[in-house]
Amino acid sequence: MYSKSIDLTEQLTRIVWLFHRYYHKNHMQYGPMGDPQRGQGKILVILKVRPEISQKDLSSMLDMRPQSLGEFLAKLEKNGYIARTPSETDHRVVNIKLTEKGRAVTEQEFSYDKIFDCLSEEKQVNLSNYFSRIIETFVRELGEEPPEPVFGPCAHDGRFSDGHFHGYSHRRKLRRRRRR
Repeated sequence: MYSKSIDLTEQLTRIVWLFHRYYHKNHMQYGPMGDPQRGQGKILVILKVRPEISQKDLSSMLDMRPQSLGEFLAKLEKNGYIARTPSETDHRVVNIKLTEKGRAVTEQEFSYDKIFDCLSEEKQVNLSNYFSRIIETFVRELGEEPPEPVFGPCAHDGRFSDGHFHGYSHRRKLRRRRRR
């Protein structure tokens, strides 16, 4: 039993390491869309759905400070993915739009689905159940509920749920609990 446990731990560690390498390789190939759940990729996914949005609305939607968002937007603008322009009706408002280059990069969004293509649908369901059981064991051992992962490559596909990304309201609730 002891050696099997070590073998499983080594395999899981290797999978995590390979997954990390795979993530970085694709981030290099797909640029900001190599990770559509975080940072610049997440902003581009929102702009793919809403081609024009005010910086204030985007900051609110992402639950991000305007200064932090400004840094991401500056990088996206420098690379030619977005354009920032003052609103025609209120010059204090800055609107963000995807450029042609930005639209092109959002079309090549990366997906992690092919990692699991080596497994039948039934085996994928079984693997998911095994992962759930392992997670439950960790939670029981650690004595706490895990926060929603910031990086979950298969967590969503960029669709909105009630105007927000999937998981947004859960993260916001966790932040409120921590502030108390």
